Amino acid sequence: MSFWSIKMDYELGNIRPKLDRHKLGLGLVKTGLKESLHKFIKNVICEDEKLTIVFSHNMAKFEFEQSKEQFLESARAYYKTHAKEFLHLNFVPKRIESKVDYEKDEPSKYDPFAIPTPLNPPTKKATPEFLNRATNPAVHAGFERIREIIKNRQGG
Repeated sequence: MSFWSIKMDYELGNIRPKLDRHKLGLGLVKTGLKESLHKFIKNVICEDEKLTIVFSHNMAKFEFEQSKEQFLESARAYYKTHAKEFLHLNFVPKRIESKVDYEKDEPSKYDPFAIPTPLNPPTKKATPEFLNRATNPAVHAGFERIREIIKNRQGG
């Protein structure tokens, strides 16, 4: 046994059987599932007697549940061809389950509250130099009073 394999066993535990188990489980799942569902496989959890398929979308799980009998037929055929490897790793999946793990949406890169928006400088809204086009004398007089109020507020 080389130094590096001893170091790997010491640091990570014996990871090789776990990787082999995962590889066999993923092969079993991909053999049984339709090819259109392969892109929705997020993970495969391989326990001693249970295989859990983690999908990234609930429609993939639904489609898997609908065609589970066909999946099991293909999975049995794959298991028979790789039976020695499954038994060597003490991995005999008797129960196959599925679940959905939704990806968390990444936070938006634009956060409006991260940097406060500077206030715009106040702009002049009204000046006494407007054109009074009112034809009704009462309305015309009202606008002239408004003109006087604006002049008084501006100090002019």
